[in-house]
Amino acid sequence: MQIYNTLTRSKQEFKSVTDNEVKMYVCGVTVYMPPHLGHARTYVGYDVIKEYFEYLGYKVFYVRNITDAGSIVGDADQGDDKIVLKANEMKLHPMELIDINIRAMWYYLDSLRCARPNISPRATGHIIDIIEAVSEMIKRGVAYELDGDVYCDVSKIKDYGILSGNTLENLNAGARIEVKDGKHSPYDFTIWKRAQKNSVLKWDSPWGEGYPGWHIECTVMSTKYLGDKFDIHGGGRDLAFPHHENEIAQSRALGHDIPANYWVHTGMLLAEDGSKMSKSAGNYVTIEDAMARYGARALRWFFVSSHYRSPVKFGDNVMRASSAGLERIDNFIFNLKQNASGNYNEKLSQMLANFRASFEREMNDDFNTPNAIASLFDFIKEGNVIVTAHDYDEKNKAEILDYLAKIDKIFKCFDTLHENKKDDRAERVQRLIDERNEYRKARDFKKADELKAEIIALGVELQDNKDGTTSFRIL
Repeated sequence: MQIYNTLTRSKQEFKSVTDNEVKMYVCGVTVYMPPHLGHARTYVGYDVIKEYFEYLGYKVFYVRNITDAGSIVGDADQGDDKIVLKANEMKLHPMELIDINIRAMWYYLDSLRCARPNISPRATGHIIDIIEAVSEMIKRGVAYELDGDVYCDVSKIKDYGILSGNTLENLNAGARIEVKDGKHSPYDFTIWKRAQKNSVLKWDSPWGEGYPGWHIECTVMSTKYLGDKFDIHGGGRDLAFPHHENEIAQSRALGHDIPANYWVHTGMLLAEDGSKMSKSAGNYVTIEDAMARYGARALRWFFVSSHYRSPVKFGDNVMRASSAGLERIDNFIFNLKQNASGNYNEKLSQMLANFRASFEREMNDDFNTPNAIASLFDFIKEGNVIVTAHDYDEKNKAEILDYLAKIDKIFKCFDTLHENKKDDRAERVQRLIDERNEYRKARDFKKADELKAEIIALGVELQDNKDGTTSFRIL
Protein backbone atom coordinates (compact mmCIF):
# COMPACT_ATOMS: atom_id res chain seq x y z
CA MET A 1 0.00 0.00 0.00
CA GLN A 2 1.38 3.40 -1.05
CA ILE A 3 0.52 6.73 0.60
CA TYR A 4 1.62 10.15 -0.59
CA ASN A 5 3.65 11.72 2.21
CA THR A 6 3.90 15.51 2.16
CA LEU A 7 7.02 15.18 4.32
CA THR A 8 8.95 13.35 1.58
CA ARG A 9 6.93 14.70 -1.36
CA SER A 10 6.54 11.17 -2.66
CA LYS A 11 4.45 8.04 -2.36
CA GLN A 12 5.76 5.64 0.24
CA GLU A 13 4.90 2.13 1.28
CA PHE A 14 2.71 2.24 4.37
CA LYS A 15 4.15 0.54 7.44
CA SER A 16 2.34 1.09 10.71
CA VAL A 17 4.15 1.79 13.97
CA THR A 18 2.25 -1.11 15.56
CA ASP A 19 1.37 -4.19 13.52
CA ASN A 20 -2.26 -4.29 12.36
CA GLU A 21 -3.03 -0.90 13.94
CA VAL A 22 -3.30 2.60 12.50
CA LYS A 23 -3.06 5.65 14.73
CA MET A 24 -4.37 8.75 12.96
CA TYR A 25 -4.71 12.37 14.04
CA VAL A 26 -6.62 14.91 11.94
CA CYS A 27 -6.89 18.61 12.70
CA GLY A 28 -10.48 19.50 13.45
CA VAL A 29 -12.77 22.49 13.17
CA THR A 30 -12.25 25.84 14.88
CA VAL A 31 -15.75 26.29 16.24
CA TYR A 32 -16.21 30.05 15.92
CA MET A 33 -18.53 29.25 12.99
CA PRO A 34 -20.41 26.17 11.78
CA PRO A 35 -18.30 23.90 9.54
CA HIS A 36 -18.19 24.86 5.87
CA LEU A 37 -18.30 22.75 2.72
CA GLY A 38 -14.50 22.52 2.62
CA HIS A 39 -14.55 20.90 6.06
CA ALA A 40 -17.09 18.39 4.77
CA ARG A 41 -14.86 17.52 1.81
CA THR A 42 -11.87 17.06 4.12
CA TYR A 43 -13.55 14.91 6.74
CA VAL A 44 -15.32 12.69 4.21
CA GLY A 45 -11.86 12.14 2.71
CA TYR A 46 -10.41 11.00 6.03
CA ASP A 47 -13.48 8.89 6.69
CA VAL A 48 -12.75 7.00 3.46
CA ILE A 49 -9.12 6.55 4.52
CA LYS A 50 -10.16 5.26 7.94
CA GLU A 51 -12.72 2.86 6.51
CA TYR A 52 -10.36 1.50 3.87
CA PHE A 53 -7.77 0.68 6.52
CA GLU A 54 -10.49 -1.23 8.35
CA TYR A 55 -11.44 -2.96 5.08
CA LEU A 56 -7.83 -4.20 4.98
CA GLY A 57 -8.14 -5.52 8.52
CA TYR A 58 -6.37 -2.77 10.47
CA LYS A 59 -7.68 -1.54 13.80
CA VAL A 60 -7.88 2.25 13.49
CA PHE A 61 -7.60 4.64 16.41
CA TYR A 62 -8.75 8.02 15.10
CA VAL A 63 -8.35 11.31 16.98
CA ARG A 64 -9.71 14.61 15.64
CA ASN A 65 -9.52 17.67 17.86
CA ILE A 66 -11.93 20.55 18.33
CA THR A 67 -10.32 23.98 18.52
CA ASP A 68 -12.46 25.84 21.03
CA ALA A 69 -9.84 28.41 22.08
CA GLY A 70 -6.59 29.91 20.85
CA SER A 71 -7.16 30.68 17.19
CA ILE A 72 -6.31 34.34 16.67
CA VAL A 73 -7.80 36.23 13.74
CA GLY A 74 -5.41 35.92 10.81
CA ASP A 75 -3.32 33.48 12.89
CA ALA A 76 -1.25 36.51 13.91
CA ASP A 77 0.56 37.42 17.13
CA GLN A 78 -1.77 40.27 17.94
CA GLY A 79 -5.55 40.27 18.33
CA ASP A 80 -8.18 38.28 20.14
CA ASP A 81 -9.51 34.78 19.85
CA LYS A 82 -11.81 34.31 16.83
CA ILE A 83 -14.41 32.70 19.08
CA VAL A 84 -14.48 35.64 21.48
CA LEU A 85 -14.79 38.16 18.65
CA LYS A 86 -17.56 36.19 16.93
CA ALA A 87 -19.45 35.70 20.19
CA ASN A 88 -19.29 39.45 20.90
CA GLU A 89 -20.58 40.14 17.40
CA MET A 90 -23.52 37.74 17.92
CA LYS A 91 -24.10 38.86 21.53
CA LEU A 92 -23.54 35.33 22.85
CA HIS A 93 -21.36 33.96 25.60
CA PRO A 94 -18.32 32.34 23.92
CA MET A 95 -19.14 28.93 25.44
CA GLU A 96 -22.68 29.19 24.10
CA LEU A 97 -21.33 29.88 20.61
CA ILE A 98 -18.93 26.96 20.95
CA ASP A 99 -21.72 24.56 21.91
CA ILE A 100 -23.94 25.75 19.05
CA ASN A 101 -21.21 25.17 16.49
CA ILE A 102 -20.12 21.81 17.90
CA ARG A 103 -23.72 20.58 17.65
CA ALA A 104 -23.83 21.85 14.05
CA MET A 105 -20.55 20.07 13.27
CA TRP A 106 -21.83 16.71 14.52
CA TYR A 107 -25.15 17.15 12.74
CA TYR A 108 -23.58 17.79 9.35
CA LEU A 109 -20.83 15.18 9.61
CA ASP A 110 -23.29 12.57 10.92
CA SER A 111 -25.58 13.41 7.99
CA LEU A 112 -22.64 12.82 5.64
CA ARG A 113 -22.17 9.42 7.32
CA CYS A 114 -18.71 10.15 8.69
CA ALA A 115 -17.82 7.80 11.53
CA ARG A 116 -17.11 9.72 14.70
CA PRO A 117 -13.48 9.65 15.88
CA ASN A 118 -12.50 7.51 18.85
CA ILE A 119 -11.65 10.73 20.68
CA SER A 120 -12.57 14.34 19.88
CA PRO A 121 -10.46 16.27 22.42
CA ARG A 122 -11.16 19.95 23.03
CA ALA A 123 -8.37 22.43 23.58
CA THR A 124 -10.07 23.88 26.65
CA GLY A 125 -9.89 20.47 28.32
CA HIS A 126 -6.10 20.33 27.99
CA ILE A 127 -4.93 23.68 29.38
CA ILE A 128 -2.85 22.06 32.15
CA ASP A 129 -1.09 19.80 29.62
CA ILE A 130 -0.43 22.78 27.36
CA ILE A 131 1.03 24.91 30.17
CA GLU A 132 3.34 22.02 31.08
CA ALA A 133 4.51 21.73 27.46
CA VAL A 134 5.13 25.49 27.18
CA SER A 135 7.07 25.45 30.47
CA GLU A 136 9.20 22.55 29.21
CA MET A 137 10.03 24.42 26.00
CA ILE A 138 11.14 27.47 28.02
CA LYS A 139 13.21 25.22 30.27
CA ARG A 140 14.93 23.71 27.21
CA GLY A 141 15.78 27.17 25.90
CA VAL A 142 13.71 26.88 22.72
CA ALA A 143 10.95 29.26 23.84
CA TYR A 144 10.92 32.65 25.56
CA GLU A 145 8.41 34.89 27.33
CA LEU A 146 7.79 38.47 26.24
CA ASP A 147 5.22 40.65 28.05
CA GLY A 148 3.00 37.67 28.88
CA ASP A 149 3.30 36.10 25.44
CA VAL A 150 5.45 33.01 24.94
CA TYR A 151 7.13 32.31 21.60
CA CYS A 152 8.84 29.30 20.09
CA ASP A 153 12.30 30.32 18.87
CA VAL A 154 12.43 28.80 15.39
CA SER A 155 16.18 29.47 15.07
CA LYS A 156 16.66 26.74 17.69
CA ILE A 157 14.61 24.16 15.75
CA LYS A 158 16.43 21.53 13.70
CA ASP A 159 15.42 21.54 10.01
CA TYR A 160 12.64 24.10 10.37
CA GLY A 161 10.73 24.00 7.08
CA ILE A 162 11.23 20.28 6.52
CA LEU A 163 7.52 19.70 5.80
CA SER A 164 6.57 22.74 3.72
CA GLY A 165 9.92 23.83 2.30
CA ASN A 166 9.53 27.19 4.07
CA THR A 167 12.96 27.20 5.64
CA LEU A 168 14.14 30.29 7.48
CA GLU A 169 16.42 31.07 4.54
CA ASN A 170 13.48 31.01 2.14
CA LEU A 171 11.23 32.96 4.48
CA ASN A 172 13.83 35.67 5.03
CA ALA A 173 14.53 36.14 1.34
CA GLY A 174 12.89 39.44 0.45
CA ALA A 175 10.76 39.46 3.62
CA ARG A 176 9.34 42.77 4.82
CA ILE A 177 7.72 41.86 8.11
CA GLU A 178 7.58 44.17 11.10
CA VAL A 179 9.00 42.50 14.20
CA LYS A 180 7.46 43.11 17.61
CA ASP A 181 9.92 44.79 19.97
CA GLY A 182 11.86 42.09 21.82
CA LYS A 183 10.80 39.28 19.52
CA HIS A 184 13.83 37.40 18.22
CA SER A 185 12.47 36.75 14.74
CA PRO A 186 9.27 37.56 12.80
CA TYR A 187 8.79 33.81 12.35
CA ASP A 188 8.84 32.91 16.04
CA PHE A 189 5.28 31.83 16.70
CA THR A 190 3.01 32.11 19.72
CA ILE A 191 2.59 29.10 21.99
CA TRP A 192 0.93 31.05 24.82
CA LYS A 193 -0.90 34.32 24.31
CA ARG A 194 -1.58 37.00 26.90
CA ALA A 195 -5.31 37.60 27.14
CA GLN A 196 -6.76 41.00 26.45
CA LYS A 197 -8.27 42.76 29.44
CA ASN A 198 -11.92 41.89 28.79
CA SER A 199 -11.34 38.44 27.29
CA VAL A 200 -13.57 35.64 28.60
CA LEU A 201 -11.58 32.62 27.41
CA LYS A 202 -8.44 32.89 29.57
CA TRP A 203 -6.59 30.82 32.16
CA ASP A 204 -3.99 31.45 34.86
CA SER A 205 -0.44 30.56 33.89
CA PRO A 206 3.13 31.31 35.05
CA TRP A 207 3.11 34.14 32.46
CA GLY A 208 -0.19 35.69 33.54
CA GLU A 209 -3.73 35.20 32.32
CA GLY A 210 -3.89 33.96 28.77
CA TYR A 211 -4.75 31.15 26.41
CA PRO A 212 -2.82 28.66 24.28
CA GLY A 213 -1.55 29.19 20.78
CA TRP A 214 -3.28 27.20 18.06
CA HIS A 215 -0.25 25.08 17.12
CA ILE A 216 0.67 23.89 20.61
CA GLU A 217 -2.86 22.57 21.14
CA CYS A 218 -2.51 19.96 18.41
CA THR A 219 0.99 18.94 19.48
CA VAL A 220 -0.22 18.31 23.02
CA MET A 221 -3.47 16.54 22.12
CA SER A 222 -2.08 14.34 19.33
CA THR A 223 0.81 13.02 21.41
CA LYS A 224 -1.27 12.70 24.58
CA TYR A 225 -3.59 10.19 22.92
CA LEU A 226 -1.39 8.65 20.24
CA GLY A 227 2.11 8.81 21.73
CA ASP A 228 5.27 10.57 20.57
CA LYS A 229 5.30 8.55 17.33
CA PHE A 230 2.13 7.65 15.42
CA ASP A 231 1.20 6.80 11.85
CA ILE A 232 -0.79 9.54 10.10
CA HIS A 233 -1.26 13.24 10.70
CA GLY A 234 -3.85 14.83 8.44
CA GLY A 235 -5.61 18.04 7.60
CA GLY A 236 -6.41 20.33 4.70
CA ARG A 237 -3.67 21.41 2.30
CA ASP A 238 -3.72 24.92 3.81
CA LEU A 239 -2.57 23.53 7.17
CA ALA A 240 0.82 22.26 5.93
CA PHE A 241 2.25 25.70 6.71
CA PRO A 242 2.37 27.15 9.22
CA HIS A 243 0.28 24.83 11.38
CA HIS A 244 1.78 21.42 10.70
CA GLU A 245 5.27 22.82 10.24
CA ASN A 246 5.00 24.39 13.68
CA GLU A 247 3.69 21.18 15.19
CA ILE A 248 6.85 19.44 14.02
CA ALA A 249 8.94 22.29 15.43
CA GLN A 250 7.21 22.02 18.82
CA SER A 251 7.66 18.27 18.95
CA ARG A 252 11.37 18.67 18.32
CA ALA A 253 11.53 21.52 20.83
CA LEU A 254 10.14 19.11 23.43
CA GLY A 255 12.91 16.61 22.70
CA HIS A 256 10.99 14.27 20.40
CA ASP A 257 11.23 13.39 16.73
CA ILE A 258 8.71 14.26 14.01
CA PRO A 259 5.52 12.89 15.61
CA ALA A 260 3.88 11.24 12.57
CA ASN A 261 5.44 9.07 9.90
CA TYR A 262 3.00 10.13 7.17
CA TRP A 263 1.70 13.67 6.69
CA VAL A 264 -1.45 13.60 4.58
CA HIS A 265 -3.27 16.62 3.15
CA THR A 266 -6.58 16.99 1.34
CA GLY A 267 -7.05 19.27 -1.66
CA MET A 268 -9.04 22.49 -1.66
CA LEU A 269 -12.72 22.78 -2.58
CA LEU A 270 -13.24 25.34 -5.35
CA ALA A 271 -16.16 26.94 -7.14
CA GLU A 272 -17.15 25.33 -10.43
CA ASP A 273 -15.14 27.87 -12.46
CA GLY A 274 -12.02 26.98 -10.48
CA SER A 275 -12.00 30.11 -8.34
CA LYS A 276 -11.83 30.16 -4.57
CA MET A 277 -15.20 30.06 -2.82
CA SER A 278 -15.97 33.27 -0.96
CA LYS A 279 -19.01 35.18 0.18
CA SER A 280 -17.76 38.36 -1.51
CA ALA A 281 -17.56 36.55 -4.87
CA GLY A 282 -21.10 35.26 -4.45
CA ASN A 283 -20.07 31.63 -5.04
CA TYR A 284 -20.00 30.46 -1.43
CA VAL A 285 -22.18 27.43 -0.65
CA THR A 286 -22.95 26.26 2.88
CA ILE A 287 -23.21 22.58 3.84
CA GLU A 288 -26.84 23.22 4.72
CA ASP A 289 -27.60 24.62 1.26
CA ALA A 290 -25.71 21.84 -0.52
CA MET A 291 -27.50 19.08 1.42
CA ALA A 292 -30.89 20.74 0.86
CA ARG A 293 -30.26 21.00 -2.87
CA TYR A 294 -28.62 17.65 -3.60
CA GLY A 295 -29.13 15.48 -0.52
CA ALA A 296 -26.47 14.24 1.90
CA ARG A 297 -25.97 10.93 0.09
CA ALA A 298 -25.31 12.57 -3.29
CA LEU A 299 -23.00 15.10 -1.64
CA ARG A 300 -20.98 12.35 0.03
CA TRP A 301 -20.80 10.42 -3.26
CA PHE A 302 -19.45 13.53 -4.98
CA PHE A 303 -16.72 13.85 -2.36
CA VAL A 304 -15.73 10.16 -2.36
CA SER A 305 -15.62 10.17 -6.18
CA SER A 306 -12.81 12.73 -6.07
CA HIS A 307 -9.24 11.90 -5.10
CA TYR A 308 -8.65 13.23 -1.61
CA ARG A 309 -5.48 15.13 -2.62
CA SER A 310 -6.90 16.82 -5.69
CA PRO A 311 -8.54 20.25 -5.83
CA VAL A 312 -12.27 19.73 -6.42
CA LYS A 313 -14.63 22.01 -8.33
CA PHE A 314 -18.13 22.13 -6.90
CA GLY A 315 -21.34 23.18 -8.65
CA ASP A 316 -24.54 22.09 -10.36
CA ASN A 317 -22.91 20.50 -13.40
CA VAL A 318 -20.47 18.31 -11.52
CA MET A 319 -23.13 17.36 -9.00
CA ARG A 320 -25.49 16.27 -11.78
CA ALA A 321 -22.77 14.13 -13.35
CA SER A 322 -21.89 12.62 -10.00
CA SER A 323 -25.52 11.86 -9.15
CA ALA A 324 -25.98 10.19 -12.54
CA GLY A 325 -23.15 7.84 -11.68
CA LEU A 326 -24.75 6.98 -8.37
CA GLU A 327 -28.02 6.28 -10.16
CA ARG A 328 -26.22 3.77 -12.41
CA ILE A 329 -25.13 1.88 -9.31
CA ASP A 330 -28.64 2.01 -7.84
CA ASN A 331 -30.11 0.62 -11.06
CA PHE A 332 -27.57 -2.19 -11.21
CA ILE A 333 -28.34 -3.25 -7.65
CA PHE A 334 -32.06 -2.93 -8.35
CA ASN A 335 -31.82 -5.21 -11.41
CA LEU A 336 -29.50 -7.65 -9.70
CA LYS A 337 -31.95 -8.21 -6.86
CA GLN A 338 -34.85 -8.93 -9.21
CA ASN A 339 -33.59 -11.07 -12.06
CA ALA A 340 -31.66 -14.11 -10.72
CA SER A 341 -33.30 -17.02 -12.55
CA GLY A 342 -30.53 -18.82 -14.42
CA ASN A 343 -27.66 -21.12 -13.47
CA TYR A 344 -24.48 -20.19 -11.63
CA ASN A 345 -22.42 -18.05 -14.01
CA GLU A 346 -18.68 -18.68 -13.73
CA LYS A 347 -17.91 -15.76 -16.03
CA LEU A 348 -19.79 -13.35 -13.74
CA SER A 349 -17.95 -14.79 -10.75
CA GLN A 350 -14.58 -14.20 -12.46
CA MET A 351 -15.62 -10.68 -13.40
CA LEU A 352 -16.34 -10.01 -9.73
CA ALA A 353 -12.91 -11.38 -8.75
CA ASN A 354 -11.25 -9.15 -11.35
CA PHE A 355 -13.17 -6.14 -10.09
CA ARG A 356 -12.15 -6.85 -6.52
CA ALA A 357 -8.47 -7.09 -7.51
CA SER A 358 -8.71 -3.85 -9.49
CA PHE A 359 -10.55 -2.06 -6.69
CA GLU A 360 -7.91 -2.99 -4.12
CA ARG A 361 -5.04 -2.18 -6.49
CA GLU A 362 -6.40 1.33 -7.03
CA MET A 363 -7.25 1.95 -3.38
CA ASN A 364 -3.79 0.72 -2.37
CA ASP A 365 -2.38 3.42 -4.64
CA ASP A 366 -2.86 6.35 -2.26
CA PHE A 367 -6.61 5.75 -1.83
CA ASN A 368 -7.35 6.41 -5.51
CA THR A 369 -11.14 6.44 -5.27
CA PRO A 370 -11.76 7.82 -8.81
CA ASN A 371 -9.95 4.85 -10.37
CA ALA A 372 -11.49 2.40 -7.90
CA ILE A 373 -14.95 3.70 -8.80
CA ALA A 374 -14.08 3.51 -12.51
CA SER A 375 -13.34 -0.19 -12.02
CA LEU A 376 -16.77 -0.53 -10.36
CA PHE A 377 -18.46 1.05 -13.39
CA ASP A 378 -16.51 -1.28 -15.70
CA PHE A 379 -17.84 -4.23 -13.72
CA ILE A 380 -21.39 -2.85 -13.84
CA LYS A 381 -21.18 -2.29 -17.60
CA GLU A 382 -20.09 -5.89 -18.23
CA GLY A 383 -22.28 -7.33 -15.49
CA ASN A 384 -25.42 -5.65 -16.81
CA VAL A 385 -25.21 -7.77 -19.98
CA ILE A 386 -25.51 -10.92 -17.87
CA VAL A 387 -27.96 -9.46 -15.35
CA THR A 388 -30.44 -8.20 -17.95
CA ALA A 389 -30.27 -11.63 -19.65
CA HIS A 390 -31.15 -13.30 -16.30
CA ASP A 391 -28.10 -15.54 -16.86
CA TYR A 392 -27.09 -15.94 -13.19
CA ASP A 393 -28.41 -17.45 -9.98
CA GLU A 394 -28.94 -16.60 -6.32
CA LYS A 395 -25.36 -17.54 -5.45
CA ASN A 396 -23.98 -15.06 -8.00
CA LYS A 397 -26.34 -12.43 -6.65
CA ALA A 398 -25.29 -13.05 -3.05
CA GLU A 399 -21.56 -12.89 -3.95
CA ILE A 400 -21.97 -9.54 -5.70
CA LEU A 401 -24.24 -8.00 -3.07
CA ASP A 402 -21.91 -9.17 -0.28
CA TYR A 403 -18.91 -7.53 -1.92
CA LEU A 404 -20.78 -4.34 -2.73
CA ALA A 405 -21.83 -4.21 0.92
CA LYS A 406 -18.18 -4.59 1.94
CA ILE A 407 -17.00 -1.66 -0.16
CA ASP A 408 -20.06 0.34 0.87
CA LYS A 409 -18.62 0.41 4.38
CA ILE A 410 -16.08 2.74 2.74
CA PHE A 411 -18.36 4.69 0.41
CA LYS A 412 -21.58 4.59 2.50
CA CYS A 413 -23.72 5.52 -0.50
CA PHE A 414 -25.29 2.30 -1.81
CA ASP A 415 -28.60 2.67 -0.02
CA THR A 416 -30.46 0.22 -2.27
CA LEU A 417 -28.29 -2.58 -0.86
CA HIS A 418 -29.81 -2.16 2.55
CA GLU A 419 -33.50 -1.85 1.77
CA ASN A 420 -35.88 -3.97 3.76
CA LYS A 421 -36.75 -6.87 1.46
CA LYS A 422 -40.02 -7.56 3.26
CA ASP A 423 -42.73 -5.02 2.49
CA ASP A 424 -46.50 -5.41 2.64
CA ARG A 425 -46.79 -3.58 -0.69
CA ALA A 426 -44.71 -6.13 -2.60
CA GLU A 427 -47.45 -8.67 -3.36
CA ARG A 428 -49.95 -5.96 -4.34
CA VAL A 429 -47.38 -4.27 -6.57
CA GLN A 430 -46.53 -7.54 -8.29
CA ARG A 431 -50.22 -8.20 -9.01
CA LEU A 432 -50.61 -4.71 -10.51
CA ILE A 433 -47.47 -5.19 -12.60
CA ASP A 434 -48.77 -8.51 -13.94
CA GLU A 435 -52.07 -6.86 -14.80
CA ARG A 436 -50.31 -3.95 -16.49
CA ASN A 437 -48.17 -6.29 -18.55
CA GLU A 438 -51.28 -8.02 -19.82
CA TYR A 439 -52.58 -4.67 -21.04
CA ARG A 440 -49.22 -3.95 -22.66
CA LYS A 441 -49.34 -7.26 -24.52
CA ALA A 442 -52.86 -6.38 -25.70
CA ARG A 443 -51.48 -2.96 -26.77
CA ASP A 444 -53.97 -1.19 -24.52
CA PHE A 445 -51.42 1.39 -23.51
CA LYS A 446 -53.94 3.75 -21.94
CA LYS A 447 -54.90 1.15 -19.32
CA ALA A 448 -51.23 0.18 -18.92
CA ASP A 449 -50.28 3.82 -18.23
CA GLU A 450 -53.10 4.20 -15.73
CA LEU A 451 -51.83 1.18 -13.80
CA LYS A 452 -48.28 2.47 -14.01
CA ALA A 453 -49.39 5.74 -12.39
CA GLU A 454 -51.22 3.78 -9.68
CA ILE A 455 -48.09 1.71 -8.95
CA ILE A 456 -45.83 4.75 -8.81
CA ALA A 457 -48.27 6.44 -6.42
CA LEU A 458 -47.60 3.57 -4.00
CA GLY A 459 -43.99 4.70 -3.72
CA VAL A 460 -42.55 2.28 -6.24
CA GLU A 461 -39.95 2.70 -8.96
CA LEU A 462 -40.53 0.66 -12.14
CA GLN A 463 -38.15 -0.50 -14.82
CA ASP A 464 -39.38 -2.16 -18.02
CA ASN A 465 -36.81 -4.69 -19.23
CA LYS A 466 -35.95 -5.51 -22.84
CA ASP A 467 -37.39 -9.03 -22.49
CA GLY A 468 -40.86 -7.65 -21.69
CA THR A 469 -40.70 -8.16 -17.92
CA THR A 470 -40.90 -5.38 -15.36
CA SER A 471 -38.72 -4.96 -12.28
CA PHE A 472 -39.64 -2.78 -9.32
CA ARG A 473 -38.10 -1.17 -6.30
CA ILE A 474 -40.07 -0.03 -3.26
CA LEU A 475 -38.80 3.41 -2.23
